[in-house]
Amino acid sequence: MNYLFKFALILFISLPFALYAQGNQENSNQLEVEGPLVRNCSAMDVLDRQLQEDLFLEAKMQDIERFTNDFVANNQQQNQRAVVTIPVVVHVLWKTTTENISDAQVLSQIAVLNEDFRRTNSDRTNDWSQGADTEIEFCMATVDPNGNATNGINRVRTKKRSFGTDDSMKKTARGGVDPWDATQYLNIWVCNLGQGLLGYAQFPGGSPSTDGVVVLYNAFGRVGTLNSTYNLGRTTTHEVGHWLNLRHIWGDGGCSVDDFVSDTPASDGANYGCASGHVSCNSLDMVENYMDYSDDGCMNLFTAGQKARMQACLAGPRSSLLSSTACGGGGPTGPTCSDGTMNGDETGVDCGGATCPACPTGPTCSDGTMNGDETGVDCGGATCPACPTTGPCDDPSNLYSQSRKGGREALLSWNSVSAATSYNVRLRLAGSSSWSNVTTSNTSVKASVTKNAAYEWEVQSVCASSTSGWSASTFTAGTSSRLTDGLGLSVYPNPANRIVTVEFSANVNERVEISIIDMLGKTVNQTSANGNNGSVDFNVNELANGIYLIKVSNTEGTVEVQKLMISK
Repeated sequence: MNYLFKFALILFISLPFALYAQGNQENSNQLEVEGPLVRNCSAMDVLDRQLQEDLFLEAKMQDIERFTNDFVANNQQQNQRAVVTIPVVVHVLWKTTTENISDAQVLSQIAVLNEDFRRTNSDRTNDWSQGADTEIEFCMATVDPNGNATNGINRVRTKKRSFGTDDSMKKTARGGVDPWDATQYLNIWVCNLGQGLLGYAQFPGGSPSTDGVVVLYNAFGRVGTLNSTYNLGRTTTHEVGHWLNLRHIWGDGGCSVDDFVSDTPASDGANYGCASGHVSCNSLDMVENYMDYSDDGCMNLFTAGQKARMQACLAGPRSSLLSSTACGGGGPTGPTCSDGTMNGDETGVDCGGATCPACPTGPTCSDGTMNGDETGVDCGGATCPACPTTGPCDDPSNLYSQSRKGGREALLSWNSVSAATSYNVRLRLAGSSSWSNVTTSNTSVKASVTKNAAYEWEVQSVCASSTSGWSASTFTAGTSSRLTDGLGLSVYPNPANRIVTVEFSANVNERVEISIIDMLGKTVNQTSANGNNGSVDFNVNELANGIYLIKVSNTEGTVEVQKLMISK
């Protein structure tokens, strides 16, 4: 697969996927659930919205993809604990009594998830030898975020007749309900969805405030109020697969596009109904895979490759779920004084109220809070150990931006602060009231931008016991704020096999010459570009394997050279 296709696919996985049951879509407030229904996906519309809302989303997704590739390549899932259990909260949003599905229907869906992900489902077959037990299980939460007992079903009455793909069901202020802590729970919203929508999921890397899975109320579970086609709970299995970073089985493209899983056969599109024996891309389609669009009764497996990808997700972006205790017991209904949580009538963590010991009024030196006369967290003052002298939490300095990918991406950088453990970065269109936020331990971050648009950005140092002020800067996409250190040459992929991209920084009206030179000094490819282009793609498919030089020069005489390896 060529590089440009790969880049487009990595970008594409940043979106939540949406499954549709095709029916009467003339009125978004009406739901047609019976009749000849088929699954469909409106992924690109959702992608456009999310990329506009979060300018850091593409970069975060690319980082997750790199981690996933390394994890899978090194078979690291073999080092993980055998079975991972994920706590689930099901938010039942209902306007009519029919939409207020029973506890039994909810619990039947959790049973389906456990059967499908552990490959104990009774309809499994041996048609595909790569079918795998993913060693992932699900449990209904028994403790809510406040430490109180729960059955994991959160029923909320709504005035809304139906919801769409704008995440309004995930927001109390918009007729839905806010998620429980997404680092500790898988949030599932079950509600009435308009325009024949069956459900959708958010991939890892998106905002915690919208993280989770959405499913149509009568496509959830396998008992109770159910549609006749989607009545075995496989819509939720499919969407949880997306939530754990699986793509559609056909890769949302033709035969040259894959799903980033090596043991699923290539396909040129979705399969509907139960198209057993269907062949595309010169191979048999895996219509039984949960990530295809087959009917519920046709789906019956995940593969070993999909298992590895989901295990990578749980080792990386969703690793906080491994330490969740949300399924750990009945949950306190009053103060416990010993569980590390402020609950009941406690006025502090395990202290205060009618039952627990009085909360300390002076320094404690051990509670993870700066109190009393402490000058840092559990340090300083008259009683606690001296705080470490790592230097002040200074404001970041020397903020600069570099234009990349022809003005479609900005590399934002700053000088390191010695006492900082991480940095908070926020970015917005100039004059906008909405920030995109990211926290990083590096001194640079990439953002997706619109060429020629003006942006504001700020960086804050995060130190052990305090944070700095915000350092601010601005830039216009397509230009770089610091060009004195050369041309900022970047070459990728390297090694390359078909397409290689050469990125550089230059003044807008400047001409830049780019050459590929072999080890005998012969120029084998050459082009020129305006400085505002920012990047040039070369097709190196016809060049022999070996080492070459990429030479970039501008009209001011600045020259930079990098090695390029071609390996096919």
